[in-house]
Amino acid sequence: MSFAIVTDSLAGLPLDQIARRGLVVVPLSFSFQGREHLCLAPEGYDSAAFFQAMKQRAQVSTSMVPPQRFVEYMQPLLQSGLDVLMVSTSSGISSSYHAACSAAKQLAEAFPQRTVRVVDSLSASLGQGLLVLRAFALRQRGLGLEETAQALLSLRLRIAHLFTVDDLFYLSRGGRLSGGKALLGTVLGIKPLLKGDDQGHIVLAGKARGRAQAIKTLAQRYDALVRYPGDQTVCIAHGGCPQDARTLAGLLRQNNPPKHLLIAPFDPTCGSHAGPGSLALFFEGDEDVRLA
Repeated sequence: MSFAIVTDSLAGLPLDQIARRGLVVVPLSFSFQGREHLCLAPEGYDSAAFFQAMKQRAQVSTSMVPPQRFVEYMQPLLQSGLDVLMVSTSSGISSSYHAACSAAKQLAEAFPQRTVRVVDSLSASLGQGLLVLRAFALRQRGLGLEETAQALLSLRLRIAHLFTVDDLFYLSRGGRLSGGKALLGTVLGIKPLLKGDDQGHIVLAGKARGRAQAIKTLAQRYDALVRYPGDQTVCIAHGGCPQDARTLAGLLRQNNPPKHLLIAPFDPTCGSHAGPGSLALFFEGDEDVRLA
């Protein structure tokens, strides 16, 4: 192993995926009912209780991650003689990327013989997780750190991020949604359809009448945009609605079944902004999939 792969907990990968690969995860913090917590993976908190409490307007928030936290996790790797590839959450929605870059600059001065490379995934949740999984596959094939980083930069705009939410209040409150104020409150059963754009921002992409139609539309978009599903892992993240996630998974398997299908709750940091009832789909498409 010529280099270590590091990400932050917004990647949302389950513990078995982390342990199997030896992935180093920098936990980000969230505040719940006035108390701050750290979470490494979706299993690290009671997601059902968390999203139920959010429905009742519990106090949930996130805060900027300090660069020192990245230093604490990456420094031992450098001390052991490894270079580091850090796959960060999108700079378009989180301060994590800039904190990681600041940490990398500090570590470069302390370890001039080592390399710390930070890649802005332009993704979040399991979209970011897909890039992390690809980094491990590339390293296993023998690619070096810089080759792997360049491959991820080429791939990141091919990762589609499609999702729906029950209430745009949470995304708007945290400043994670561009141009969505007109649909706040989602009246008359209209559900928003959202996507990650080519700058790593969350934008409105359409609407559907009712929850069932929103889920069906996600599956239809998948069928239209996915490429080589039999060769890839497709991911679904949810905000306390596992049955809806299973319904969506069943629709995906009908026409273009993926090689692997990974379903997990949103990590609490992402979940704080996506909100209860959020349902997201991540997969690989063409170069222009973020523009579709």
